[in-house]
Amino acid sequence: MTNKIIEFVVLDDEQNPLLNAEGWPTLKQAPIAKDIGQLVDMGKVTHIDKFAALQSELEQYQWAAEYLNYLKQAKAVELENSELETVTGEDGELIEPTPKPLPEEPERPDVKTVEQVLEPYSHKIAKSRGITFKGLDISLTETNQNGLSALKSALELATEFGADDQFFPIKFNAETCEGNKVLVLDDESEFKQFGLAFVLARKAFFE
Repeated sequence: MTNKIIEFVVLDDEQNPLLNAEGWPTLKQAPIAKDIGQLVDMGKVTHIDKFAALQSELEQYQWAAEYLNYLKQAKAVELENSELETVTGEDGELIEPTPKPLPEEPERPDVKTVEQVLEPYSHKIAKSRGITFKGLDISLTETNQNGLSALKSALELATEFGADDQFFPIKFNAETCEGNKVLVLDDESEFKQFGLAFVLARKAFFE
């Protein structure tokens, strides 16, 4: 029965299951995964594919632990049932004991792909990854939108007073999935190109 979980079992030098004092196989150390939902909520999605793969692997290890526990419970029930004896009732009639039912065998879940693990969070991940501009992934956040609006107002004011030639290059402090990054906008054309790409992406995100 342990053949079903052999890939999760520690093997000795002769490739036999390493048994504990009770005669049960020892399971390998399960991978340490992080809460995908929490990472996404925090905007930490740079390496989210890696953590999704670990989550998928962890689910298989959790099943293996459940299956080993099932084997232990099944053996205990079988032992208890084997010790049941027929008893004689008050009227001399033989009463057959009722054996306990065996526990239900846990079904192994399908191995999830990274895409399947992340599917419930795809919308939020897309927002965090946002658009790529000059090598930076700019998140589609309200903070970035407000920052762009402030820059636009500042540019309009500089133009009004004939100081637009002194406005660029300008540094935009952008929120990204790797934290705040500085995006340097060299001229008005680049500023408008970035602003349009951001606005269109954010509009599509909320539709």
